[in-house]
Amino acid sequence: MSTPLPLPAIHESPASTGSAASPSRPRLPPEVLMSILSVLSIVGLWYFATLFLPPSVLPPPHTVLTAMHELANTSELWSDIGISLWRIALAFVIGMGISLVLGFAMAVSPRAGMFFRVWVVCGITVPAIVTILTVYMIIGMNDRAAVIGAAITVVPFLTINIRESIKGIDTRLIQMGRIFRAGRMQMIRSVILPQVAPMLLASSRFGLGLVWKMVLFVELLGRSSGVGYRIEYYFQMFDMTQVLAYALSFLVVMMFIEVFVFGLVEKHIFRWRR
Repeated sequence: MSTPLPLPAIHESPASTGSAASPSRPRLPPEVLMSILSVLSIVGLWYFATLFLPPSVLPPPHTVLTAMHELANTSELWSDIGISLWRIALAFVIGMGISLVLGFAMAVSPRAGMFFRVWVVCGITVPAIVTILTVYMIIGMNDRAAVIGAAITVVPFLTINIRESIKGIDTRLIQMGRIFRAGRMQMIRSVILPQVAPMLLASSRFGLGLVWKMVLFVELLGRSSGVGYRIEYYFQMFDMTQVLAYALSFLVVMMFIEVFVFGLVEKHIFRWRR
């Protein structure tokens, strides 16, 4: 009778038992991690610059952060932010509406492209301060002039972006849709919009960034309310802490709109990609 052969002993490695026992640590997404490192680098450079400049010229970040916290507890800051946001919204809607019409016309009609090209080139080359001051002198120092002046300054830049977005449509897909006898609405929804939507969203983000800078500039030149007016007021008082506190507070609000509002819109528009 044959004796059974002994089986070799199986030993579990410490690495396998350790990985099963302890769950892996959650890691931050690379985008979030790099954003945090970017902000920290800006703060570090800011602190480094304060070593060579007096606090009256460049206050340290913690001083500005304290001033921002104090401003956040007052109604003055939120009132000015609300006024500026209202002007930004109006200027953005007006500027985007005009740019959509001009950009579409220049993209689909060669004659319209040749006609409005001079307008767009002149709008790009004329300094923004000249446009804003001209509008103030024609209409008057009021909110209507502020909104119109800010809208006019961004129209040429948005028009170029929208024109190039529409020109980038793949006509072969349109021809394919016609072969399959797709209706007009189906063609727009399934063929044209998926191609144009990413570039239009990018143009909207670009336009919003231009508009809010122009609105602050308009308020600085000729309004008695809004964030731009407060920045100009504290600039005249040579209070750099308050200038930076107002500017950074408004920057935080605009970053919130950019990241969350536009981010949600982007996820909703491109949900078909998932």
